[in-house]
Amino acid sequence: MRNNFLSLRPPIFLLCALLALSAACNRGPSQSGATNSSSATKHYSLKGKVVSIDKLAGAANIDNEPIAGFMDQMTMAYAVKPPAMLDQLQPGDSIAADLVVEPDNKYWLENVKVTGHSQTPAGKPATATDKNRETK
Repeated sequence: MRNNFLSLRPPIFLLCALLALSAACNRGPSQSGATNSSSATKHYSLKGKVVSIDKLAGAANIDNEPIAGFMDQMTMAYAVKPPAMLDQLQPGDSIAADLVVEPDNKYWLENVKVTGHSQTPAGKPATATDKNRETK
């Protein structure tokens, strides 16, 4: 009986080695070996409404529309480049911009354009009537 087991050892070892090699060859690309297309900076078109502005942080909270292939509708803070563009924005303004997303999850807005101005004058807090008018 012992001789039969010893005679099976090399084929079993060979079979295990082939299975391991086959599994390694059939794996998809690893994260470290990702192609340039998946690790490149990506650009998306963003449309949304300015909720608030934080000039000290160089950012604006934007309630953005869904971005096809990237994210659902949400409100979040976006850095704005150049930061001087923040001077042109007011809460309630509708905007269009380029969203730039780097592989390390850094993101910001460029080429920000106001597509509709807020109904509230700058520096004046929005009243319930103003907010109602903006949603219509």
